[in-house]
Amino acid sequence: MPRVTDMKTEYVAGFENPMTTWTIHPDSDSDSESERAPESSKPNSWRNVQFLNAAGNGYGPHATTFGDIADKIPARPSLKKSCEKCGKRPDQNGSGYAGCASCKVARYCSRDCQTSHWKEHKKLCQARVKQVKREQESEAEALRTKQPFIPQATLRKWYYDNIDIVSYAIVQILELYRGRTRADLWRTHAAVIFLGGGEKGTRISTKDIGFDDGEADPLTKLMRPDRMALSSGHLEALGLGRRIIVVLVLNDWVDMALVETYDLPEEEEWAKMEKDEMWRMHIRMRDMARTMTGDSKSADPPSQVE
Repeated sequence: MPRVTDMKTEYVAGFENPMTTWTIHPDSDSDSESERAPESSKPNSWRNVQFLNAAGNGYGPHATTFGDIADKIPARPSLKKSCEKCGKRPDQNGSGYAGCASCKVARYCSRDCQTSHWKEHKKLCQARVKQVKREQESEAEALRTKQPFIPQATLRKWYYDNIDIVSYAIVQILELYRGRTRADLWRTHAAVIFLGGGEKGTRISTKDIGFDDGEADPLTKLMRPDRMALSSGHLEALGLGRRIIVVLVLNDWVDMALVETYDLPEEEEWAKMEKDEMWRMHIRMRDMARTMTGDSKSADPPSQVE
């Protein structure tokens, strides 16, 4: 069993929360090489290594294990969007519904749903097409002048492929764990997911991006000209009042943020939600914990982004 020693917590100038450091001694309970079992015959002992998170963000010190962190957020396949018209959900292990041929974002379970939804979808569809054209025109200049640049499709692919941690964050950010009849923050606030990674003047891929933080922002704040200048018409077209509004922001590049939607939980899903005061840590450390415990995914999930 690995052993943890030299655990120390201290405050670092410029940071609000304390930092905890420690030393891990793998397989330290064996005194000699002759006593150690062959690697192939050992269970994964990293799963039981204790991890101590220092106080901060409203919670106290919290002890857990790498195995618990690895298992806390169940893995899910890349998101397959629900029908924009009727809200029907596709099989998440399948290929998903056919998409709008123009914007390639909206999905429909049938031709009837797509046809009847066109009047509502038209303006948003046209705006998305124009956004893609603007990105194509500005990409070369941004790369040449070392300016921030991230296509909406890249952020959308990250969102779909990381829907397991995004879903977990949304439950905590908008307090959905309060239950269907008590959770109402989603009606007036968006779940803003802050991402980090990539560099100015480079082509950023989803592999360069990682979760940083999340918060609930009033929709009225996101509608302000000095923020995202979202219009009420845009929000209504996205499904305000019927779906949760999600905003993904990379490196504080607010003018390139992606505004997406997330389905409200179904009846049986509400009951499974619980409050997690350590949700940020569970998200930030999940991939590392899965690698250490041998539970990391072997391949990237297929994405619905075209």
